Amino acid sequence: MEKHLIAIDLDGTLMLDFMKYDEETFDYLRKLNDQGHIIIIATGRPLRSSYFAYKALNLSSPIINYNGALIQNPKDASYPKRDLRVNRKEIFDILNFAGDNLINVFGEIHDTIYVHEYNDEIHNFLHVDGGIIVDGPLQQTLPDNPNGCLMFVKSESVEEIQKYVENNYSQTLRSRYWAVDNCHIVEVYNRFVDKGYGINEAIKYYNIDPNNTIALGDGHNDIEMFQIVKHSCAMKNAHPDLLPHAKYVTDSHNEQGVLKFLKSYFENSTKLQ
Repeated sequence: MEKHLIAIDLDGTLMLDFMKYDEETFDYLRKLNDQGHIIIIATGRPLRSSYFAYKALNLSSPIINYNGALIQNPKDASYPKRDLRVNRKEIFDILNFAGDNLINVFGEIHDTIYVHEYNDEIHNFLHVDGGIIVDGPLQQTLPDNPNGCLMFVKSESVEEIQKYVENNYSQTLRSRYWAVDNCHIVEVYNRFVDKGYGINEAIKYYNIDPNNTIALGDGHNDIEMFQIVKHSCAMKNAHPDLLPHAKYVTDSHNEQGVLKFLKSYFENSTKLQ
């Protein structure tokens, strides 16, 4: 079979939880990798909390972190690296606008995490292992432009804050938000960040036939990736906004959805035309 490029999200797609994965699925991915297919992890996670999966799959391909803000090949320093940032002064202005509606916030510069107030509530969002925590107001601690920023805000203020970002920084920033326990998270990131860019660059770098491209995901941040590839597959547990962009829907991440789709594609490809 001709060489394929397979892009896979982690959380809600390949991973069962933060560190646990399905062994049978990983075995099958290793088999595809050994056959010469290019498998690319494309995740919102930083490298430090996704590299274990990269190693477990025996990959030598690029990896997409921070949803495309950071792209590199850990095994090949000559692969074109991408390191997009957001202007910290713009972040400070948004934080000032949020005012008393701000509960907490953190931004990262690679493996250094700058967090306004490090506590138990925010710990699980930080992917601390392998990272360095710098605690204190970002206006005082953040020394350079971060790869992105997550703001925890009071739920009643989330639309107003997002509107402020759109009205004042539409040329440089984008934002999205989602609910968590007792509040909302507003993610602010470089407007040119998306997983699709990294996939498209890999397709060109490895000279992959566009018809031989696959992406599997579950989140809103997978939309651009789905728009690049020929065969886009959403998990059954996917965000509703992703489903219109999916050519196929497979079972949920905890029902071997990735494995079932890939086996169907590579072993019964006539069913997926």
